[in-house]
Amino acid sequence: MKSLRGTGSAVIPATVEECFALLAAVDRYPRWYPDVVREVRVIETGAEGTPSRAHVTLQVAYGPLAKDFPLVLAIALDRPRTVRLTRLPNEPGDDEQFDVIWRLEDRGDTRIELELEARLDVPRLLPIGGIGDVMADGFVQAAIAALGTPEEPDKRG
Repeated sequence: MKSLRGTGSAVIPATVEECFALLAAVDRYPRWYPDVVREVRVIETGAEGTPSRAHVTLQVAYGPLAKDFPLVLAIALDRPRTVRLTRLPNEPGDDEQFDVIWRLEDRGDTRIELELEARLDVPRLLPIGGIGDVMADGFVQAAIAALGTPEEPDKRG
């Protein structure tokens, strides 16, 4: 098992509601980030018709090496501020982990932040140093592009 951690953030000229709608629609991630999110198949929906559980295939790639990870994710929504994606174990004793938390903050524009933490069975030859931040930033940049807004640097105070 190898551990990955990463964060990414930006401030964008879109509303919190627009950002939340994009991030809550997990079934649409392959449309706006196909390089990593290869497939999403919703297996359960919540009261509002939004996905609450899904089979997801992610590709982790570094240089010429790549591996697909089939996951079952629980999707928890705290409208309109947080979208949490949590890997569900396949069987007892399964200790792989994959957690993504999207946080949104209304600042006139919207601050969008992603925190990624994973522990996955990755091939020995796949170097993962720094890949968590690269993946997190890639998700944020893809979301910004999907929202059709130019990125503004995150100006934390």
